[in-house]
Amino acid sequence: MSRAVHTVADRGVGETAVVETVPDTVVGLFGVLTHLGDPVALLLLVAAGYLLANHLGVSSTRMAAAMGLALGGFALTLALKYGFALPRPPGAGTDGYGFPSGHAIGATVVYGGLAGLLAPHDRRVTRVAAALVLVVAASRVLIGVHYLVDVVVGVAVSVGYLAVAFRVGPGWAPEEVSPGAVGRTFALAAGLGAAAVGVTVIVDTVIAAAAAVGGWLSWRVVADRVVESAGTTRQLVASVVVIPAVGVVAATVVGGDVSLPVAAGLAGGTVAVVLAAPGLSALGVPAR
Repeated sequence: MSRAVHTVADRGVGETAVVETVPDTVVGLFGVLTHLGDPVALLLLVAAGYLLANHLGVSSTRMAAAMGLALGGFALTLALKYGFALPRPPGAGTDGYGFPSGHAIGATVVYGGLAGLLAPHDRRVTRVAAALVLVVAASRVLIGVHYLVDVVVGVAVSVGYLAVAFRVGPGWAPEEVSPGAVGRTFALAAGLGAAAVGVTVIVDTVIAAAAAVGGWLSWRVVADRVVESAGTTRQLVASVVVIPAVGVVAATVVGGDVSLPVAAGLAGGTVAVVLAAPGLSALGVPAR
């Protein structure tokens, strides 16, 4: 092991000793709050926001871009985790590698991305997003599943990713997020998914790549219909049906009890269906 890798592997700065002195009630509270950064919960959040966008007065293209950002963040997490392959703190009690923190990456990408897409000039929204990221990052250290450096690097990497993704896709504080910008966001996520598969071929990386590619291909087909769609009762019913179905499929696929081809099909197909669902209300209406 090289000196640099050895240094990162032995990356504790004494935080584990401090965590041991924290009252159990505080640890228990943060054990609940940490779920604000769960990958499935974050993906469901952006998927639900996209499906219900027209009923919430939010641009569908902005929420579609948020989905692309989230999928890219998921793929980036896996590429880095398996690339470094560094352990969690002793006694973490959970599987998987520890560096960087996937929860910190996911929370920063989703909450930060939503703030940048939906209210780029509202400092209150930015502060709320930052607070959520801080809570999730702190929780990972307090419950003993990450070192401090894991979450710090996770947040830093995510900020860099968002800077690139916004530059490639929707831009900073755009008046309107174009369908083309959304497509580029999904394309970036697909590239990161390919990078994750390049690091290692397992169910998680295949899911990340397939979901991003499914989103990119689906958006190319349904973008015009989605832009034409309106918040009809038909669309609301479709969304209410799709949202829980997405949760069930996501939990099943992420559980890892399926083969690689099935995982790829379910991940790519689910994202494709989610993106297509709002366009159902525009069926029979000529696309502009």
